[in-house]
Amino acid sequence: MKLDRLILKNFRSYSQEIKIEVSDLNVIIGKNDVGKSSILEALNIFFNGKPDKNDLCINNDNGRIEITCIFTDLPEELVLDDSITTSLADEYLLNSDNKLEIKKSFPISATGSISEESVIICNYPDHNDLADLLSKKRTTLQLQFEELGINPEGVNKTKSKELRNAIRNHFYEDGQITTQRTEIKIDGRLDNEDNRKRIWTNLKKYLPIFSLFFVDKQLNDQDSDIQDPMKEIIKEVLKRDTITPLLDKLKEAVQKSSTSLADDTIRKLNDLDSELAETLRSNFPKEPTWNSIFKLTLEDDRGVPLNKRGSGMRRLVLLSFFRAQVENRRTENAPNIIYALEEPETSQHPDFQLMIVNALKELSETENAQVFFTTHNSNLAKEIPKASLRYVYSDNGQIRVQSGINEDGSDNEEIIDRIIETLGALPDPKNKVKVLIFVEGENDVNALKGISKLLNASDENIINLENNEAVAFIPTGGSQLKFYIEKKYLDGLLQSQVHIYDSDKQDYIQSVADLNGEGIDTKIGFNTAKTELENYLHHEAIVECYQDLNINITLTDITDDEDVPMKVAMAVHQATSETNWNAINPDPVKKEEKQKKKISKAKRHLNKLAVEKMTVERLTERGGFDEIKRWLETIKAEVLK
Repeated sequence: MKLDRLILKNFRSYSQEIKIEVSDLNVIIGKNDVGKSSILEALNIFFNGKPDKNDLCINNDNGRIEITCIFTDLPEELVLDDSITTSLADEYLLNSDNKLEIKKSFPISATGSISEESVIICNYPDHNDLADLLSKKRTTLQLQFEELGINPEGVNKTKSKELRNAIRNHFYEDGQITTQRTEIKIDGRLDNEDNRKRIWTNLKKYLPIFSLFFVDKQLNDQDSDIQDPMKEIIKEVLKRDTITPLLDKLKEAVQKSSTSLADDTIRKLNDLDSELAETLRSNFPKEPTWNSIFKLTLEDDRGVPLNKRGSGMRRLVLLSFFRAQVENRRTENAPNIIYALEEPETSQHPDFQLMIVNALKELSETENAQVFFTTHNSNLAKEIPKASLRYVYSDNGQIRVQSGINEDGSDNEEIIDRIIETLGALPDPKNKVKVLIFVEGENDVNALKGISKLLNASDENIINLENNEAVAFIPTGGSQLKFYIEKKYLDGLLQSQVHIYDSDKQDYIQSVADLNGEGIDTKIGFNTAKTELENYLHHEAIVECYQDLNINITLTDITDDEDVPMKVAMAVHQATSETNWNAINPDPVKKEEKQKKKISKAKRHLNKLAVEKMTVERLTERGGFDEIKRWLETIKAEVLK
């Protein structure tokens, strides 16, 4: 499952209901004390705990905190009560958007006591006689089935799923089940015999793990685990597909033996007091909390644990943890997990700041992972795609949260401009830029910088585009905030323009033809002779770059007209997964989404890591040396004008 939306009400500064859209990467920006951290802590409460009485908004309207999470990417089959699989759709537990919507409410009394209630908000059958259907265990369902006189043909009465389905159909003779928006209570003052408790216990196993880190929080003996990543390692390992069945077997064995001994005790009690014995039964009111049993820590050779070391060391360990997770989460069966960090840049060297942000970005692109973090750092925010930006602000006393893009995918310019103003991110061009280099996207920027650096190392007369203040890259489809900023402050300037576009689309070819047809000597356009910049790479450089990532791929020679990112993505998938490329997901839409994600990741690695493995000899062998040298000579000539 993946988190799709968060809804808050009466939580701290969020008095009125606020809906926050969630993507794989979510970077929360806003002024101090506006409510950024509250978003992370609300999620932590939903997944891991309860609020404090002081978390109730002063201007609340009903004396209860409400935190709602809506999930997508749901399992097609899952076990809810029997050992038989069913689906959320078959049990009518999805909302009108076919998503799983769970609301947790925390009523807070006048004395400050806090209780908890959880409901699933769904489109549920609207017949009154079905309102309590999910609360009934199999034996009760069997009795109701018999009482209603339902035809047993084709119904396996040992399966709760089939019994419920038959009972539902009984009340809709035409077979058309009509539904209405309903709140199905699943936790909070439910009798132990209520089947909804079992449903909730099993459903929680499919929810993502939520791990919250406060990078600069002072630790004490009672708070030793909150930012120790070793605790999160235990939580994730315990939820792996290879471990969960073992724990279930152990739980069943312990429960079976313990119940047997308890029942023996009751039988012996019956000899002494039969009336008392009849009132007793064995029961396991709670699921075992495995992560409280297993403890893992990092300690030095003196036995001093991590939480007793300085904050600098803890930050380095945390950075290393996230970098390691990028490597470890390549398998498709990795548990769903959400990582959240409070201002990861705090008191860190700029190099480490950039490393941790890059690690978090890569983590968000792995299977089944999402990332949240707050920041005040303009340099970090510049590296973030606009679609991942969430701006928190106060509007006439009400807290609002808006995305960096609109629903139609266009830039939310008003919000982006407010983010830039809040961060102080708009730089002063100081007229240093001489040439604007227009490319298609960030990957092209990385590739051109890397190749120019390579060629400059062999011939200092060739311009090096890396960290060169005389040039500015303008990706025409750039998604990151920094490219929006660059366009913003370069608008209206009269620099020379060099456009370098791929030749895989007719629009790009026509754009270059039109540009050169203008006859303006300060506007020059090139199309690549090969399909894309990735086609200039040598297959040996690509193989070596993935070896550095501990992935051994098999790759044939690169040709001029093939789709290299797809070719590499397929090779990586074959090396890291047991599934076929065309069987990543049975749902065609989800399959296409996953394939696109893998291709995008391959494209990023090709234009950064594989470029670093290129040599002049390899570029020459691929037939790209003279062409790219000509582009760079043109750029240098414009710089020197």
